[in-house]
Amino acid sequence: MEDLPALWIVDFQENLFPSLDRKHEVLERICFFLKCAKALEISVLASEQYPEGLGGTVEPLKELFSSEQKILSKTTFSGMREPMIEKEVMTNPAKRWILVGAEAHICIYQTAKDLIAKGKEVIVLNDAITSRSLYDFSTALGELRDLGARVSSSETVLYELVEDARSPLFKKVLPLIKAAYA
Repeated sequence: MEDLPALWIVDFQENLFPSLDRKHEVLERICFFLKCAKALEISVLASEQYPEGLGGTVEPLKELFSSEQKILSKTTFSGMREPMIEKEVMTNPAKRWILVGAEAHICIYQTAKDLIAKGKEVIVLNDAITSRSLYDFSTALGELRDLGARVSSSETVLYELVEDARSPLFKKVLPLIKAAYA
């Protein structure tokens, strides 16, 4: 598969989780897409916003991380404003970045804005991002589109990545798709 994107799990953290809208549904979709990304050998970046206050990444996601998964801390709302994270992103060969996590109107939005400014394409999975408020979430979707980010769903993007039902890649993710709807 040419031109693989990278997946960025933005700030889906323990102390923020209880206040998020649609938290369980969104967590389920992030876990689903992370499993698919691993099956397709897509690189994964995870960030945490001020973990001293917001805690670490939620346990169901951490359980899916490989042992070498980096979780990078930040205090800036845009991950691209944190020098260590920006270096990680800019040295990654991916031209396209898929963003999932929280919060849509703050860290997802500002990170997308800065990725686009650096010449990266951004895909935001609307079923795998959230905010504390439905109003902030829905406003963020419009603003992300206005920035030039593509707003899509996890399954739409997944099927684009595998392209063909006869593909070995599709056979890798088919069990994950079936399990997600069992």
